Amino acid sequence: MHTLHWIAVKDVEDKDMALRTVTNNLEALMGDEYSGGTWFDWFVAGGGRWNVEEGEDFAEAYKDYKTNMIISFEEEPDLFEERVLLSMEARKSEFDSYAKDVKPELLTKIISEYNPREIDWSITMDVYPIKKVIDMAYGEWDFNSYFYDMENTSTTPKYMFETIDKGDKNWYIVPVDFHF
Repeated sequence: MHTLHWIAVKDVEDKDMALRTVTNNLEALMGDEYSGGTWFDWFVAGGGRWNVEEGEDFAEAYKDYKTNMIISFEEEPDLFEERVLLSMEARKSEFDSYAKDVKPELLTKIISEYNPREIDWSITMDVYPIKKVIDMAYGEWDFNSYFYDMENTSTTPKYMFETIDKGDKNWYIVPVDFHF
């Protein structure tokens, strides 16, 4: 599956440097093919499938180093903020979708019947919405995040916007097509 995230980086020279910074950091997080250290198995910084220009072959969208969708706060503050807020709305929508499927009585069952010697496979599908609600409330970065602040290692834009409000406006958001 694919998901589009906006990855925020700070104090870079231009869009090219923003793209390289995001790419390098994501590649470092992935490690090698055996590490399994991330929730994604590959990515395209620059937008991937979300960056198909008019008249362009779909395969062109997967070329590295496309910078046309990268947004600089200094150059386009309104668009920058709009993209970040849309990401937050998408995250809230995902959260609400999981929350409606949470069965609180299941927590009581898990707590009272927990056996560390075996997994109760009969409840795994019912537990998943609880896990995702907790992950999202905790700020875990995963396919439901839609935004990630690399500077502050956070799924919330709060810290980024606080620095912007204090006058540090050298921020970029880079669209990344993640496959998971």
